[in-house]
Amino acid sequence: MQLRSNTLRGSQVWAAWVLVWCLGGTPSSAATAGCDVTQVTAAIFDSTVGSCDLNGDGVVSAADLTEAIILLPPPATPTNSSSPTVTATPTITGTPTKAACPSGAELMIEIDNRTGSSPISVVVTGERLSEECGAGTLDTLYSQTLDCAGVGVVSCAQFSALAPGLWRHSISVIAPSNGQLQHQASLLTGGSTPNRLRFTAFASVFSVSNTANAGNGSLRKMLQDVGTAAPPALIEFDPTVFPAGVPTTIALDFALPTLAVNDVTIDGTDAAGGAGNRIVDAGGLPIGVLAITGARNHITGMRLRNAGGNERDVLSIAGPGADGNVVEHTTIEQAASADGIGVDQQAGKDFGDTATVIRDCEVFGAADKGIKITTGAFARIERSWVHDNANGGIQATLGGHVQAWHNLVERNRGSTAQNGLSVNADDGDAMPTGFSELVTWGNISRGNGANGISVRAFSMANLHDDYLATNLSSGLRVFNDVGPPASAVVTGTSAVCNAVDGAVVANTSTADFGGGPLGSLGNNAFTQNNLPAGGANLRNASGLPVNAINNQWEHCGRETECDAALIAADDLSDHGAQTTFVPAQAQRALQPVLTSTASTKGVQGELLRIFGSGFNVIDGHFSEKDNQCADVVGRNRCVPLRGNCVQINGVPAAVEAVTPTMLVVRWPFTCVAPVDLVVRIDQGATVATSNTLTVCTNGE
Repeated sequence: MQLRSNTLRGSQVWAAWVLVWCLGGTPSSAATAGCDVTQVTAAIFDSTVGSCDLNGDGVVSAADLTEAIILLPPPATPTNSSSPTVTATPTITGTPTKAACPSGAELMIEIDNRTGSSPISVVVTGERLSEECGAGTLDTLYSQTLDCAGVGVVSCAQFSALAPGLWRHSISVIAPSNGQLQHQASLLTGGSTPNRLRFTAFASVFSVSNTANAGNGSLRKMLQDVGTAAPPALIEFDPTVFPAGVPTTIALDFALPTLAVNDVTIDGTDAAGGAGNRIVDAGGLPIGVLAITGARNHITGMRLRNAGGNERDVLSIAGPGADGNVVEHTTIEQAASADGIGVDQQAGKDFGDTATVIRDCEVFGAADKGIKITTGAFARIERSWVHDNANGGIQATLGGHVQAWHNLVERNRGSTAQNGLSVNADDGDAMPTGFSELVTWGNISRGNGANGISVRAFSMANLHDDYLATNLSSGLRVFNDVGPPASAVVTGTSAVCNAVDGAVVANTSTADFGGGPLGSLGNNAFTQNNLPAGGANLRNASGLPVNAINNQWEHCGRETECDAALIAADDLSDHGAQTTFVPAQAQRALQPVLTSTASTKGVQGELLRIFGSGFNVIDGHFSEKDNQCADVVGRNRCVPLRGNCVQINGVPAAVEAVTPTMLVVRWPFTCVAPVDLVVRIDQGATVATSNTLTVCTNGE
């Protein structure tokens, strides 16, 4: 689940220029103030240009361009007295023609046949939902009846010459006749590599045919009946009762039965491929919405909400038998007294097939943590949006183990432990549940009430390519105010624009930011944390040696070699007494190198992570005026070049996050066929250009 930016500055400026072109001229009052439309536009892209704050709000933005347009003089009155020639109003027919699709898309459909029969007969259909490019002779629909032989995963059909874009795909199993009807949405792109889509054919199928709390056809009855069915089993929703695109709610009067059996899928994806419209609501009662103690169950496309008191999580996955459960494309919201998702009591034994997987989900509105993993449980949390939970976003505690990849964790605040991501053990010396563990890669943790990442007391963290920004305490804190020490290995991570310190190591805890005994290669960045109020970009409050070589520093300077004396004086709390930081990484002597992206294709507005090295964090956050540090989009531009410029098929992409090893941008358009991605970085008087990666592909 990826998120769309609220910043539409580029489109606003374009619309404003269209209006200027239609009206003609330049604003006389604006010119009197020292800024015409051209100057205002330049100032929007470079805040050093003049004084063009025409509306007095303290910043130069698209609003000032609008003000300049308002001040345009009226068109001149015609001087001739002849009557104007009246011409017919042009008739506008149709809609603007999209550019033709550059190539057709291939689609390979795979069926995981788990019915116990072979062959099976299925009907597959597909429909393009949006027109990213003109289809021409390419197909925007497909439908075929297939006889698929074999058990397990088999390739059943391949379609060619499909128009690229967003598609809805459906499968109906007609032999054996079990009533299975499922849907998926996916983005198809052109090129030489086929798109792949997989459906499972289930042994047993149950259909929820009403919204009643109990009785025949209810979700409750399906959960009761599935226990005696041949696995794997599917619980689907009758589309006449739960229509596509219409939020439809099952209101609980008392708790649902625990899903204690194995291999059950609850699929709420609707007939248009939409997720979140099949809703189960606990109504604020002192119950959870769903509890799972069985293994290999799959929840997808659902919305679960409104758990009440009694410390009830919205979704609970618990117990030593609860291995390998998957929750994806699901919204979890509103827990009045506990967590959005709780994974507990040895649910999962490692980060492999037994771990709980939470993928492409949205989790918000919990009184405690958004997602909490405790008491020996293992979970992988991937590509999810965890936001606006009162007491923190993602936590591993009391011997919990979390692998967090490519998540957006933001605005978790309002209570006492309001960190973005956190890992900690018991508060005492006795550790019956063992250490807690956090392994990260490519997360954005921003705007949280305390730290971006907190590593506390008998816990271990291995942090890679994370962006920790605008948190109300520090970007990263490694400490043990109680209990045994914590430790952290930090590589490729930025701690920027936080309200106190960039990173803190305290008490008897240890951290390796580069060149230390724990194996960090450095490539971190520390800049624009709250130094004027006494903060430090890196605070060593442990009294122990801290290694931090090969990192970017706010006070490196603008030369091709860093000024070590300035870094020691201004970036380090101990001025280098116990912190080894030389050699440092000069951001203006770097050559950007691109290695991979995640994912390889996307829809306009979704997040794209670009991995490599040599990205310029310092100039990507340099602040000429107060309160500009957090304006990452504004600090990384292509025209004029600032910080890091990302172009996909020649189109600038808005930058959301920068570390020395990762850029996170918004897709500027929806992919239809392979194109080139390139990065240029600001080196002051010169520009460094990266190698080229091909994106909008069907690679893994």
